[in-house]
Order: sequence, then C-alpha cells, then structure tokens
Amino acid sequence: MKKALLVTWLLLPSLEGYSQHKDTFEVHFQFNVSKLGKEAQAYIDRLIFKDTLIHGDKLMVLGYADFVGGSSYNDTLSLLRATSVRNYLVSSGFDEKNIKLCVGKGKIDRANASAKDGYAPDRKVQIIIDRVAMAQKPPEPPQPERKGKIDINRLKVGETFALYEIYFKLNKPELLPQSEADLGKLLEFMSGNPTVHVQIEGHVCCMGPTEGVDSKYKGRNLSECRAEAIYNYLAEKGISKERMKFVGLGNNNPIVKNELTEADKQKNRRVEIRILSK
Repeated sequence: MKKALLVTWLLLPSLEGYSQHKDTFEVHFQFNVSKLGKEAQAYIDRLIFKDTLIHGDKLMVLGYADFVGGSSYNDTLSLLRATSVRNYLVSSGFDEKNIKLCVGKGKIDRANASAKDGYAPDRKVQIIIDRVAMAQKPPEPPQPERKGKIDINRLKVGETFALYEIYFKLNKPELLPQSEADLGKLLEFMSGNPTVHVQIEGHVCCMGPTEGVDSKYKGRNLSECRAEAIYNYLAEKGISKERMKFVGLGNNNPIVKNELTEADKQKNRRVEIRILSK
C-alpha cells in the first residue's frame, strides 16, 4: 500500500534525534543515497503531526553532501536530496507553491578531511520555515464546521473538514450503522471529485480505560485503526487506494483541551479529512 501513511507513534524517532535550530530542521541521508529513507520519512511525519511543520507554512529546502566525491557529483546529489524531501512534503499535503526554494548546495568542505567514508552529519537536507514570508500574509481564520453536502469549491489544499457523526463500537475500530449518513457524504464527495487526494485522520478523546480493546488491535493506535476502517470502507465502494492515505493522531490535537462533558469528548472524538490535492 504505497500511498497509505501508517504512523505508529511509538515507532517514530524523537525530534531530539536530529539537529534542529529555531526554524531549521535537518533530514539525514545514507552515504551516496538521494532517496528519502523510512527513518527520515518518519521524522518528517512527526514534524507535521506534532504541528511543528504546518500546512500553509512557507518553506525553503536546501540539500547538502559531504566532501567525498567531485563537486559536480555532489551538486547533483545535494539537489536530488532536496527534491526528494520537497516531493515528500508535497505528497503529505503541502502546497508546492509554498515551498519557495528547493536547491542543492553541493558539498560541505571540512578542514583536514581525509576519511574515505565522508562525514555523515553533512549528508542532509535542511527544511527552513520562512517566517519573513509568512509574516507578509495574515493567517486565515479557522473554517466553520460544515454541514450537508461537502463543497469542493470552498476547500483548499492542506485544509481539513471534520466528520463528527462517525460512530464506532466502544474501544474498537468497527463502524456502527449510525455512521452511514456521514460516510455517504464522504463517498459522494470522493466519487464526484475524482482528482481529489485525501488523508483520513483519526482522533480520539481522553484515552480512557483500554481493558476492553480487542487483543488483535493492541499495539496499534486505536485512532489509526479507525481511520483505516474508513479508508477500507471507501476502497470497498470503489475509491482508488492511490487517492487516499490514513493516519491516527490519538488525542494529540483536541478541539476541547479540558473535557468536562460528554459533548466535549464527542468534539474530540472525530474523523478529519485533509485535502492533499484537488
């Protein structure tokens, strides 16, 4: 399932595992490799899903190589690395227009460099948040909750819309019949807009007692399993899997931070659909 994005938070590397300074984050590569590895992909995923990188940010992507090899080779390698990161960001829902710069900076010279295996920390791409460019345009106000038919003309790439009337069995990712109305709206939207690609994002509320969780789901994020259930529902109805990704965000992005009532919990217990392209 090439396009599906499976994120299990316990497996993601911590942000501290990579060098970062202010608005600059570094993605590292193997020796003589320009393709983004799984660990680097997971790092970018975490930057996104912890809201360190936000859809709508203005970004610069700078690629580098270590001192091994000629200048021409390293210029090409560094550009390929930058392009690999840019493409992954775009596939994750970032608007290509917001990636203001994507260049290869070539090799980083090191004094007295002699190791034939090079210098690993220099095999990298920097993702830089351009705060100056972002300050020139005020942030857009949050979108109101939509009811009724989903209007593609009002949706922008990177934006989400919530489905609140999606219901599951307690502590399980099994859809209940009461979900049919919102599932029908989503299916109609996907069928009527065949160029749209989406990411299905599952959210849960106060992660309460889990002793009722079926053993076959243990070790996986419940919100991820529920997002996958909707992914599978749409696929069974004829929507191409190539148009969809799914991810579980747990209770990391609550709408109501201090849940005092069941209504508060229900607002946090939701599924959101993020527009990746249209």
